Amino acid sequence: MGAPKKSNNIIDSRFNLHDEFFANYTSEHTRKNYKTDLIKFLEYLHDFAEGAPKDLCKVEREHVITYRNFLLETGGHDGRPSAPKTVARKLASLSSYFDYLVEKGEREFNPVQSVKRPRREVIKPTQALEKEQVRALFEILSQGDKESSSRFLHRALLVSFFMTGMRKAEVLSLRFKDYREINDLRVFEFVGKGGKVGQKVLHPLVIEALEEYLEWMKAQGREHASEDWLFQPTRNPSDPSNLNKPLNPRTINEIISKYGKKIGLNFSISPHSARATFIGELLEAGVDIYSVAREVNHSSVKTTQEYDKRRKKLSDSPISKLRY
Repeated sequence: MGAPKKSNNIIDSRFNLHDEFFANYTSEHTRKNYKTDLIKFLEYLHDFAEGAPKDLCKVEREHVITYRNFLLETGGHDGRPSAPKTVARKLASLSSYFDYLVEKGEREFNPVQSVKRPRREVIKPTQALEKEQVRALFEILSQGDKESSSRFLHRALLVSFFMTGMRKAEVLSLRFKDYREINDLRVFEFVGKGGKVGQKVLHPLVIEALEEYLEWMKAQGREHASEDWLFQPTRNPSDPSNLNKPLNPRTINEIISKYGKKIGLNFSISPHSARATFIGELLEAGVDIYSVAREVNHSSVKTTQEYDKRRKKLSDSPISKLRY
């Protein structure tokens, strides 16, 4: 279930995770995350919690509290503290599973319910780009490397990330049929987090880059059919004849990182940097935070606030709006 091989057998022999719980979630990404979070807790019980129960039905609130503290102190990568947001997510995963056990009649209460979550503060920056940096990126993409057969794909892909704010998985899952027209507007229709179907109105820059990419594909004898993947690799060394496939997520990171270096960025960027840039620019442009949260499918505006790069100034105080 995603645990390291060294503890898989031990975990499997001590704890029984119900497949029915995971099957209830339509998103493979969500199922994977829940399994990873639960395995992390089980490994903690096995490896670190002295006198911990061998049955999830016997886990008490005190075990969850010590687990939370462990995560906040040394439970992250390389023994570093986990981010508060990560800890809150792991506890939410546990809470959902214990709710399931209560519904099944295997427990009388959920031991996670009353455990305090850490404040969701941002430990590291979102690596959003400034306007000038995005302009420089788009300029390089427009000029392109005349010798590169990937330039049309790269431009369409990166402009889509920066001008839609969509998640990497959402963009990579697009089929040609998902690029469509509704009420005279060009949109992406996509499956978002939690399996929800969303529609993203496309900026003219995105449409221009996409049409240029699609025309290039057509000229290569690779005209898109309805069910074809929208963004396809230009080559496939392991199987040259199989190009109608989604892009490798790792390849996306490499592409965007390469162009970041080309414009002289001294920090690493990723598709999430594009999403953070999109959110931050909308907020800076004065779009209200609730509209931005809806646009990027955040379930809570608290998440959107983490991307707000606007400076808080004394001159911005709402006190001047008071009229008695």
